[in-house]
Amino acid sequence: MRAETKDTTLTYTKIVERYALFFDRPEVRLRFLNKTLARQNEREKQLHRSLRRLAFIENTGLYKWLLQLGLYRLIFEEVQGFLPSIPEERRALLRQINAPVSARIFFQLYKVRYLFYGAGIGVAAVGLFGLYLLVSWSARGVNTWIAQHYRTPNQQSAGSPGTVLANPARYLPDYKPEKVWLVEKKENYERYSNSARILTDYEVDNHPRQYYIASRGAEVPGKAVYHEPVGIIYHTSENEMVEFKPGNNDSIQAKTRGLLGYVREKRAYNYLIDRFGQIYRIVRDNQAAHHAGHSVWADQKNLYIGLNESFIGVCFESSMQQATTPDEQLTEAQLISGRALTAVLRSRYNIDEANCVTHGLVSVNPETMQIAPHYDLVRNFPFEAVGVSDKYKVPPVSVSEFGFGWDDKLLEKIGGPLWPGVAAAEEEFKRRAAALGLDARELRRQKRDSYLKQYDLGRRLREGGQAQAE
Repeated sequence: MRAETKDTTLTYTKIVERYALFFDRPEVRLRFLNKTLARQNEREKQLHRSLRRLAFIENTGLYKWLLQLGLYRLIFEEVQGFLPSIPEERRALLRQINAPVSARIFFQLYKVRYLFYGAGIGVAAVGLFGLYLLVSWSARGVNTWIAQHYRTPNQQSAGSPGTVLANPARYLPDYKPEKVWLVEKKENYERYSNSARILTDYEVDNHPRQYYIASRGAEVPGKAVYHEPVGIIYHTSENEMVEFKPGNNDSIQAKTRGLLGYVREKRAYNYLIDRFGQIYRIVRDNQAAHHAGHSVWADQKNLYIGLNESFIGVCFESSMQQATTPDEQLTEAQLISGRALTAVLRSRYNIDEANCVTHGLVSVNPETMQIAPHYDLVRNFPFEAVGVSDKYKVPPVSVSEFGFGWDDKLLEKIGGPLWPGVAAAEEEFKRRAAALGLDARELRRQKRDSYLKQYDLGRRLREGGQAQAE
């Protein structure tokens, strides 16, 4: 054994012996002395093995200081184990021993080491989470750059040049009328190139379409009579629904058959799409169905009043009142079929997508001068899914030109605020009144008379009377 090691052991022994005086029984002193020195010897060996590649540290004062701190820690641990059973007068001996300040501080820190461990683990966890967020953010940035760098024209959304669809799974083909045509016509169905299959078992006649068109801002329509549809109105049937699940197949189909019979009898819509996506033609395209009633809509050039005659009614078997989420409002099969049917009708009649709208957005009540007395699909209709632009953002002509309004009862009925375009339309109507030097209420009265006059002209045309104003 090296002389240095012998000297160190002797020094350790003297330190431990001072604390051994704390114990009054000789056998306890001896056990304390041997156990403490043995633990210190084992600790020194472990430290020596840990520093085998840095042996030069053992020749420094730091190494000796660390060993000494460790010895005092072992002494304090052993002594504390005996404290509860030692009389107070013997404990006074312990207070007379002046351990180094650094050793006392080291021991106090050692006792709370688990708190430091926990704090260290917490800091490490926060650091790792931050690193994860940084890596995720960086990955998204790289993916976005790649998508923008290699985007194709079909990946850009209409109206937002350069915008890249975030999720390729949402990709839907662009509308191309030349890609849609009749493939097969049988006794009870028609099949089209875009997968649309229209069942004709419930097809029925009604009166032929005939209507006038007014230019935007005109008080009376033109003299020409039109017969082909210029738009599509989407509806919900609002009949009683059963839960959409496999065990209810029979009940679901029974409800559909009952609805088909009712719609056929009332000539209520031109088309019905059931919950499984089956498309039924009810009233033929060249004939008007009773689906829109008092209603008004406009595109960039023309104004249409009484949309039964000018718009095709497409009804989804659904209920806004029973649906608690947008996903429950329409099934996936209905959306697929709704998109296919929209493409067929637009291709056949050259319908502008600006005239593809929901019933809730065109319905008006001239007696109360309020919008949305029929509020089916007044919100949450997935316009993009059927291949047309969002009409909730369009200022409705019923408000901007005719001054139709709303009250709290309507907001309560539809369960929330009105669609975004209404506020802009209301501001536009107020500006028009101010420009004419009229009170908004007076202009509303005048526009109500204009609406009723144009609606009555259309009614008289349908009834075969004198239709055109002098």
